[in-house]
Amino acid sequence: SDLICRVKYSNTLPDIPFDLKFLIYPFESNRFIQYNPTSLEKNYKYEVLTEHDLGVTIDLINRDIYQGDAHVQLDPADEKLLEEDSHAPQDSIRSRQHSRPVSWLRKSEYISTEQTRFQPQNIEKIEAKVGYNVKKNMRDETLYLDREAQINAIEKTFEDSKAEITRHYSKTNVTPVEILPLYPDFSNWKYPCAQVIFDSDPAPVGKNIPAQIEEMSQAMIRGVMDESGEQFVAYFLPTEETLEKRRVDFANNVSYEEEQSYEYKIAREYNWNVKNKTTKDYEENYFFTIKGDGVYYNELETRVRLSKRRVKFGQQPNTKLV
Repeated sequence: SDLICRVKYSNTLPDIPFDLKFLIYPFESNRFIQYNPTSLEKNYKYEVLTEHDLGVTIDLINRDIYQGDAHVQLDPADEKLLEEDSHAPQDSIRSRQHSRPVSWLRKSEYISTEQTRFQPQNIEKIEAKVGYNVKKNMRDETLYLDREAQINAIEKTFEDSKAEITRHYSKTNVTPVEILPLYPDFSNWKYPCAQVIFDSDPAPVGKNIPAQIEEMSQAMIRGVMDESGEQFVAYFLPTEETLEKRRVDFANNVSYEEEQSYEYKIAREYNWNVKNKTTKDYEENYFFTIKGDGVYYNELETRVRLSKRRVKFGQQPNTKLV
């Protein structure tokens, strides 16, 4: 109906001779559209057509030209803008009617500054107290506006650390049993530490709690890849022979024996979700280590959340790790 004349020749598509089939497309869908710039394009320097001084003439020799004249006469309109605001009570008809008591009007109980705007300041209201406390806290707050204030604040922290701790800061009936100094863990700071969070308890089922704790203390997690190229995290637990070897190593006060082979079996497979310091909205986290001469803290640079991975049907994973 939109054409001005009839179509003389038409070429319609033939009917599909068979039903539709869902075939697996083995190629990447964006292999013909993915754009990779060459080194010639990357190294090209585009010319920026701007003035060398951006239109701002700066005299580096005579700095007196930038000194303002303190005795200059301002324009009357500018003087009006620079006047101090008058905080004197306004004697207007609206203010007199606002403070007038009315018998038939119920007193408002909302916390608002509207009630105290035109009332005398000697009446203590909840709104006035709230505003006073906020203003007082802002005045008492230490603002490190200059370098000298920052240095004094840092020195004050060292003086405060020398004060003896006699009670809890919020619980008056709690007293310290032992006081340990807190230091950065410089010896282990070079090693990156991660916090691993499981979606459920990874303890082996069917064993008592001491056996579960011993087995989990020797557990390992490793990133692996299956035959299809999908990456996941494998959770390995030691075998009974490996546990016995680890007990001997602990008794001999050694980390491991080079001649021995330690065998682990895979217990679960997990999908991972990694966040680090470069991730948006990442909250810094620290952990403490108690040693003989004090308590040391270190930073957790990475947070890994593990969720159980659904095992594919008929898949036979590698269950051994040596």
